[in-house]
Amino acid sequence: MCAASKMLLIASFLGATGCASYQTAGPPRAALPLPDEIRQYYQYSQTELSATISATEAFPSYSIKHVNLSGLGSSQPIQIIWYAPIASEPRPLILISPIRGSDTLIVDGCAKVFANQGFHAAIVKRLRFNFDPNGSLSQVEDSLRTAVVRHRQALDWLLAQPGVEPKHVATFGISYGAMVNAVLAAVEPRIKVHVIDLAGGPIAAVMKSSAEHSLRRDWRRSRRSHDLTNRELYAALREIVRTDPVKLAPYVERDTVLMLIARFDRSVPTRYQLKLWEALGKPQADFVLLGHYTSILALPAHRDRMMRFLEENLRPPARVAVTSTTQSEN
Repeated sequence: MCAASKMLLIASFLGATGCASYQTAGPPRAALPLPDEIRQYYQYSQTELSATISATEAFPSYSIKHVNLSGLGSSQPIQIIWYAPIASEPRPLILISPIRGSDTLIVDGCAKVFANQGFHAAIVKRLRFNFDPNGSLSQVEDSLRTAVVRHRQALDWLLAQPGVEPKHVATFGISYGAMVNAVLAAVEPRIKVHVIDLAGGPIAAVMKSSAEHSLRRDWRRSRRSHDLTNRELYAALREIVRTDPVKLAPYVERDTVLMLIARFDRSVPTRYQLKLWEALGKPQADFVLLGHYTSILALPAHRDRMMRFLEENLRPPARVAVTSTTQSEN
């Protein structure tokens, strides 16, 4: 390959890692009122939480605190990695949900950026879920609902902390974490804006079509254990899974959402990312010509868009100082 061809290939690759941004069109799409049945389904006991801060790391503009919340009626506490900015006044909070395969991969770098910009950033670690292929299919729904409830309980504690501005809260999630946050967007009224990256739905369709090895393995084992065809297992899960971002999308205000969609994703297949985008009313989005894991190459460009989106929607309006001159003119 000649030098010119190599340069063209590199330029094409670098261009592919950039983001093509979509801006919303038409009038705003308001959220439908959340039915009482759904609201009650995600209710939880308002138990007083006991917090243990096991470690603190100090940096020039923020600190990192590792928090365990117990007293939840569960043997597994909620674990939070809290990036707290050093500030003299309350600052907005970003509740972060990690990917399925790691508690911190990718999202920790984003949390540091958020904290450096003056936002509280709290990563809520995943509750470990071991899928039992011989167990009831309802375990899928149970794990998803539990994840949503645990995020709401973590939010209860975080909003009670000094320095957190309770009226300016956002979520940020990637892949599985973004699916959890897309449900939170519908059922948690205290959260105002959402960044939903590489998420899709319906959940049953993602599970059936994903190229992820662990999901393929669980699907095959469950199908054999329950003596179901692919179509029968899919239909059963579509009926069972209520905590589904596509099903709950009508209860989300379109203009509170920013998405990242990968055009060549096989882990959360692109067609299901587009289904979620359409169900949410086609909110603002960045589109990248990459796959699920290679999309990390586009994060710097997407992160710039994300920061502008958060700044516009979370920063409280500047207060205008009233001077004696202004008072006399009035």
